[in-house]
Amino acid sequence: MKRIYSQEEMERILKSNVEIPGPVEQKINDAYRNLGLTDEKNSRRVHRHKKKAWVTIAAAAALIAGLGVTVYAAGQFFHAQLTQKDDKLTYSLNIDSSEKEAHEIRVTPGYIPEGYVRQENNTYESNWYNEESKGTISVIPYNASELYEMSLTQEDPLPVFSEDSFIESVDIRGMNVDIFSDDGYYIDSEENIQNIFVFNEEWGYAVHIWMDDPELSDSVALKVAEGLDIEVLDTTVPYPTDEEIAAINEENQRIEEEIKKASTGITDDSIRGLDEVMKIEDDESVFYQGIEYQAVDIRVTDTLPPDEFPEENFIRDTYPSLAQYVGADGTLKPHERFMSADSRETESTEASFIIVTTKIRNTGDTAQNADLSPFLRHLDENGDGTYRLSQPRDKSSPAQESWKRLTTDGMPFYQSIPDKDWTNELFTTINPGEEIECISVYVADNDCLDSAYMQYFSDGMAAPDTPELYVKVTE
Repeated sequence: MKRIYSQEEMERILKSNVEIPGPVEQKINDAYRNLGLTDEKNSRRVHRHKKKAWVTIAAAAALIAGLGVTVYAAGQFFHAQLTQKDDKLTYSLNIDSSEKEAHEIRVTPGYIPEGYVRQENNTYESNWYNEESKGTISVIPYNASELYEMSLTQEDPLPVFSEDSFIESVDIRGMNVDIFSDDGYYIDSEENIQNIFVFNEEWGYAVHIWMDDPELSDSVALKVAEGLDIEVLDTTVPYPTDEEIAAINEENQRIEEEIKKASTGITDDSIRGLDEVMKIEDDESVFYQGIEYQAVDIRVTDTLPPDEFPEENFIRDTYPSLAQYVGADGTLKPHERFMSADSRETESTEASFIIVTTKIRNTGDTAQNADLSPFLRHLDENGDGTYRLSQPRDKSSPAQESWKRLTTDGMPFYQSIPDKDWTNELFTTINPGEEIECISVYVADNDCLDSAYMQYFSDGMAAPDTPELYVKVTE
């Protein structure tokens, strides 16, 4: 009896790796060329959104069937399962890697909202940016090999979402599409962040659309997803081997342990006092050669006199943010913070200014780039004479975006800039024998002041085996 192929079966046949004798393969290629399904490089393409292609695809499938070719399924299929735990939504990915290779894909947006322009050679490279709304759109493709690696090397291979952010799941040309929309992390945020995931379980690929623009609606996000032109290419990439997966996991574990060790094993040798000269004692270091820091003054105060701290020394756009929190008497108004790392509940708290004066000297014989300001960190005692770095959200997690701008990554919001030829906000070039003085200002919640420290030689840039040095804010 003659086998009747459904459209779904024909589609699967054409999308599978096949073992075909050379002469038969040549006939199939000729058929594809005659049907107009090859590009200039003779590679077969599948445009999922062009319905007229299905007639020719069916014809090609019928040709394969008529030739009596044995077709072996590629096994390059996967399943993306959205699961809920408490109020969080996470993806689990199951990928069949039996063929050990995946087809590459090319994704071209067929629809991008008006005003968005693709960017190259700048901060928004390979994204679409809207100059007027300051919005951003990213389209990120993942082939089956990438998804396979992510599923075995990352605890959460795709972003984790809140339950409230889920909008709907829809079907687009046989592909499952999940849509998420979030008003932003902060309670005063004007953001509208949309995440759209397009899953093709037959080919084993996914496309992530990320949109950050308060003026774009969920319907616009769906329109972007519907307009995607997704090409499945003949070129393939191998799945990572078991040995490669093991190596990636070992490296991830090593990095995690190093971070844990660096953040939990801070000794008294790393704690310095006011007026104490600090330098990196490492002749092989390429950073901070001959650079000395000396914290000569640290003050905690309720006010910041405008005549002593002019607006031009505020970093980036922090001056308008601070103005929102300064009362008529010059003191800081209360601000909102999240009560814990896992909670969206907020509480009101008060804060103070920390004013730090640092002298920076170059005792070497070559000009050096040096940070102008230390970073504000929080240390907790372990009880055995060592300290650990507290995560920012453990101590104080701003619930207001405007307050977050004043505390980003422990950086100061104010910094007196030396009168020099070249300075880039956070660091400057210091010539041999030169000494400069920098005044830096931070804000910190009052109930966190006891654990506040100034961190010099930050992030281990000077020497990986040399701990950063800390000066306590309050004695």
